[in-house]
Amino acid sequence: MTDSTSDRRKHCRLPKPFPVEASEIRFPPSSQGRFETQCCDISAGGLSVHSPRKFEPGAKLQVRVHIPTLNKYSPGFFKVYENDADQYLQAIAEVIRVEYSAGGYLLGLKYVDVDEDAARAVANLVNKAVLG
Repeated sequence: MTDSTSDRRKHCRLPKPFPVEASEIRFPPSSQGRFETQCCDISAGGLSVHSPRKFEPGAKLQVRVHIPTLNKYSPGFFKVYENDADQYLQAIAEVIRVEYSAGGYLLGLKYVDVDEDAARAVANLVNKAVLG
């Protein structure tokens, strides 16, 4: 029996380089460094991103992921809203994994506070893309 990371994952992941804006949540607010990157993969429970700096496990980040057509996968009111420019997943995420990668870091992030409809929309998007 193997115990690989993929076997332990609760959610299917979609390998897609969506644009991400992230900033660490800490005090004082002036010390919150912001960076733009792309995600490596995304799921209903979290995402992995490249980061120019190292974060410690447990650090909290505010993330904003631009996902065109996200709203068409939403179970709620916004399902009919088709303006791709304003479709974002916004969440508070916790750093759960940090790996050195190509001059930067690969961060595994777990959502700790996210809108339920947005998380369901991501799950629907991922399931449709991965499982068909």
